[in-house]
Amino acid sequence: MTSRDRIKAIRNQPRTMEEKRTLRKIVDKEKSKQSHRILELDCCAQCLNSVLRAYRRSKNSLSEFLSYISPWQKTLKVIGGKFGTSVLSYFNFLRWLLKFNIFSFIVNFSFIVIPQLTVAERNTLQFTGWEILTGTDYFRDTVMFYGFYTNSTIQHGSSGAAYNMQLAYIFTIGVSFVICFFSLLFSMAKYFRNNFINPHIYSRGIAKLIFCWDFTVTHERAVKLKQKNLSTEIRENLSEICQENAKSTFSQQLTRFSAHMATLIVSTGVAIACCVAVYYLAEHNSEFLRKHPNHGAVLLLPFLVSCINLAVPRFYSMFGLVERYETPRHEVYIVLIRNIFLKISIIGILCYYWLNIVALSGEECWETLIGQEIYRLLLMDFVFSLADSFLGEFLRRIIGMQFITSLGLQEFDIARNVLELIYAQTLVWIGIFFCPLLPFIQMIALFIMFYAKNISLMMNFQPPSKAWRASQMMTFFIFLLFFPSFTGVLCTLAITIWRLKPSADCGPFRGLPFFINTIYSWIDTLSKRPTYLWVVWIYRNLIGSVHFFFILTLIVLIITYLYWQIIEGRKIMIRLLHEQIINEGKDKMFLIEKLIKLQDVEKRANPSSLILEGREMEQKGPLHLGEHDAMPDLRFRRSVQEDNSKV
Repeated sequence: MTSRDRIKAIRNQPRTMEEKRTLRKIVDKEKSKQSHRILELDCCAQCLNSVLRAYRRSKNSLSEFLSYISPWQKTLKVIGGKFGTSVLSYFNFLRWLLKFNIFSFIVNFSFIVIPQLTVAERNTLQFTGWEILTGTDYFRDTVMFYGFYTNSTIQHGSSGAAYNMQLAYIFTIGVSFVICFFSLLFSMAKYFRNNFINPHIYSRGIAKLIFCWDFTVTHERAVKLKQKNLSTEIRENLSEICQENAKSTFSQQLTRFSAHMATLIVSTGVAIACCVAVYYLAEHNSEFLRKHPNHGAVLLLPFLVSCINLAVPRFYSMFGLVERYETPRHEVYIVLIRNIFLKISIIGILCYYWLNIVALSGEECWETLIGQEIYRLLLMDFVFSLADSFLGEFLRRIIGMQFITSLGLQEFDIARNVLELIYAQTLVWIGIFFCPLLPFIQMIALFIMFYAKNISLMMNFQPPSKAWRASQMMTFFIFLLFFPSFTGVLCTLAITIWRLKPSADCGPFRGLPFFINTIYSWIDTLSKRPTYLWVVWIYRNLIGSVHFFFILTLIVLIITYLYWQIIEGRKIMIRLLHEQIINEGKDKMFLIEKLIKLQDVEKRANPSSLILEGREMEQKGPLHLGEHDAMPDLRFRRSVQEDNSKV
């Protein structure tokens, strides 16, 4: 109660004056205690609200700052507005890989390269320039390759901390791969959640396209970019609706299936022939290098592999003229699968050559030789990609615009360009053990490649003739990067660490029977120290136990299956809700049409009542318009009730 209400309530009670005064004092005292409590609670609530408000503001400011410093944000908006989300997905994937390699470079440089530089001797070899392409001579005795690193414990001064280079080398690369593994899983889950389970996909974003104009956009270039984005999204939505409604006959389906089978046989034969050629050249590569000991001879194998990776995917892209897929998304998926089969097969043959021929040939420091070959492959692939962007695509534009005008400008081949990125990243992951600075080379290559592809895209390409939404493309790209690329790399490195013998005269693992023995000796050392017995228990019962990984894999598969079933159920529910919304709209349209028909029937049956209603409206004025507007609704309800009673 308020103070006035309390006084009135006490006055109305049948008590003496003394009792009323005592009662009033007691009530005022209790009210003062409650007010103090309320003030304390209000202070706590205000403090909590201020902390939450400060957290939200800091979070928003941090997200704005990260988006501001995010590389190529404005360029990506321009690409998405002009060429759509399908082409934009390639550049988003390239930027994602750049961040990935920046992290790998920072980890390797901090824990492997910097400690080695503190004890490294001066390189006395002469730098000629050929080393940039071949990775030999001067670069051989640098921190670039495995053979330069020491196997001793680094310690500066008698009281300084000891740094075991063997453990640092293997643990840094192992932790880097573990973080890459979880990053790939997290990225796949994130893009899957945003693109597959988002109800916006099923509603097609019509409300967004109609009501999303931002009137705070006043700059002329920003307005034009916004208009391009809206028009591109409308085209993508319309193309999806048309593809859903399109139906093909049985003869068309049979013809398309025959074309698919024929192209599958041809593409498989071409891939097998390319793999045989690479295997034959790799097997005789050592003998060829002995007969031709010059700088250009070591580039023969990378040159042949890069030519195959450049020519064969273009040949695969021509199959689209015969297959004629119903949706461009299906065409991109099929071309991606063909290219990944080709490139992963070539990488598998090269890994077999490195681990079974080079590693067992007795060559001095075979780890450095493998690192040099991977470096040459990566660099040659980058040179071919640049040449294709600035020369091949430019010549194709000249031919299409000047000589054969029926061809016109070409469209951006997403599948071929994405597979180039996946192929290069696979080489980086394989070579990171033999060449720790390989992520730095890939980081520079990706940075240059973004600008090269952007310039070539704006000059030599046209927007896709069939607009289509590429919401699931990033998920598919990362999945291909995870399997088979990343999983294949893990298998290759596992064979290297567990089965191969290190070189006796170079590298941090010299003199050991296997690379993994450095972990075994470290565990044996820790087992003699009581304070580190928990580390030994974790290694022997978890990391080194086959049963633990079997149970863990089984649990992961069960959880994945359950989540997959939950996602499928949510998809079905979203479709049902979408259909329910459509049916409710149809019901409303039906009721409105019936109401209009009943009103027309009443107007025709009682024309005099309309005249009387008009006169009454003129007499009543605007205050009674609501009652008049409600009359048709009441008449409609009565007619419906009469119809129901008749039924």
